[in-house]
Formats: sequence, C-alpha cells, structure tokens
Amino acid sequence: MYIETASPQDARAIAKVYREAFPDSVRFFFPKKPEEQLLELLELTFLAIFHRGGQAALLKDEESGIIGYCFYLNSTDKPEGPRWGQLLRTLGQMARKITLCEAARLLYNQLVMAAAARRTEKTPKPQAQILSVAISPVFQGQGLGTRLLRHAIKELRPHSIGLNVRMDNLPGRRLYASTGFLTIGATRDLTGEWLILRRPSDI
Repeated sequence: MYIETASPQDARAIAKVYREAFPDSVRFFFPKKPEEQLLELLELTFLAIFHRGGQAALLKDEESGIIGYCFYLNSTDKPEGPRWGQLLRTLGQMARKITLCEAARLLYNQLVMAAAARRTEKTPKPQAQILSVAISPVFQGQGLGTRLLRHAIKELRPHSIGLNVRMDNLPGRRLYASTGFLTIGATRDLTGEWLILRRPSDI
C-alpha cells in the first residue's frame, strides 16, 4: 500500500470510499436517493472541495485501488487558491441533483452545528482543517487511518490544525489524541454530538 496526492479525477473513487465508510450518515441525509444519483452527488461534493482549494492524500492498494483518503484545507500558503469558475459550475451541477428536501436538511444541519458550537478553551482559529478521513471498512483496524493522518499533518506543518470528530467515535478520538489533537469544545448536529479538536502548531 502507498500514499499519493489526489486530483479532481479521483473524486468518484473518493465518493465510493465515503459511501462505504459512513453509511449511517448517507442514509440519514439521502434516504431515498438512487445509488447512481447518490454517487454522482458525492462526486460533485468532493469536486467542489477540490475547486475550493482543498487537497487530499489517497491510500492505494495494488489490487483494490483507492481504499482511503484524507481531505484537508490549508488557509495559508496555498499553492493555488479557489477556482471560482469551476466551483460555481460544480455547485450548479449539484443543485440539479439534489432535492429541495435534501438541501433543506443539509442546510439546517449546518445551522444547528454552528449554533450549538461551544468552546471550552479560547484558542486562535486553526490555520488548517482536516475535512474528512475515511478508510474502506474491509481495510479498517490496520492502522491505515493513522498513516493517512500523519501524512496530512506533515503536509500541513507548521500550521495549527482543526477538526471535528463524533463523540461516540472512540477509535477516531484515540487516533486524534495520539497525534496531538486536544479537545477545545463541543457541538452537535442532527445526527448527534461532536467534539471540536485542535492540534497546536508548536508540537
């Protein structure tokens, strides 16, 4: 297995890993979405992140192809900024593939999460964000998430890094604690409780 940098052409494969790794979330927000339409929407979502300036590291297996990813966004020292034209076109495509009910639920979810955020420690805003980390279920439990996360941290040095993790995701919490992330607050969304984590730039 090896790690390589992702490109927008990998968005479809990343979407498949996300769907496999987070089935509960997918079912909650898109309970009636046909499989192909769901994959198309997820692919466009990851394309939008790329066009916004996001980067990703991919974990690849010789036989299975892409089996994991780590998406991150660096708000400083970006090699290139957002590609606004491509981002707007992608958002337009997404609008045609999502129902009004789905869009309303997603928007309401974001509003709930923002309103519920409470920080127990006053810290500067992180200079970078880990947006999503996922490993295909059949490859989980082998330390591959740790490998991807450490790669992303190395890419984002020397910046402080923020992320959110579900409160009931004990393996994820152990992973982030072992790589220097500290709990600085909590929030919630329509699916449950989240912890707000931050990794200082000086470790």
